[in-house]
Amino acid sequence: MRKLILFAVLLAAQSALAQEKYFYVALDVNKPLSNTSWVNDGTARGVRLGYRAFINRKFSAGLDLSSSAYDQYKPTETMQSGSGAVTTDYFNYIYSYTAVVSGQYYFGNDEKERFFPYAGLGLGANNNRYVMYYNIYEDSESAWGFLARPEAGVLYKFGRRSLGVMASVHYDYSTNQSKKFGYDGFSAIGFNIGLIFLEW
Repeated sequence: MRKLILFAVLLAAQSALAQEKYFYVALDVNKPLSNTSWVNDGTARGVRLGYRAFINRKFSAGLDLSSSAYDQYKPTETMQSGSGAVTTDYFNYIYSYTAVVSGQYYFGNDEKERFFPYAGLGLGANNNRYVMYYNIYEDSESAWGFLARPEAGVLYKFGRRSLGVMASVHYDYSTNQSKKFGYDGFSAIGFNIGLIFLEW
């Protein structure tokens, strides 16, 4: 983990010297793919922030931070334990936080173009907090894991030095586990749409 943080800091410092860069903020809509019996519902309560610096006309590198909250209502049931039983309805939640170092390859990317399709890969860390809320009580567990995030998307810039828009689809796979809540890893598919702030 220490090496990953050091690499991210060095990459950010190198990227800050690049002439062409952009920041973005995006709505991150996600649907979980693992252990869907615990949480199956998708969520639009996600946000993603990022920074990109172009290494040349075809490649960029940067950092992404994101946060999502998943939840699902479960109707009343009786749960047995060694000391008794509880009958209640409840909510299952997952609070997910990610940080990745990412790289992108742009198709085309002539200086006069405004439309930039790309494919990318992010590698980093994911922290999930799994929580069951029932009545006035909660039961929770937090887990860290390695995260891999392939994605494909498009950028559209309105002018040479101005705002732009972005859209992308991504697949997240994390190694974090929660034996208590039945997770042997966590995966989700997502869609981003947002604004980019250009320094082209």
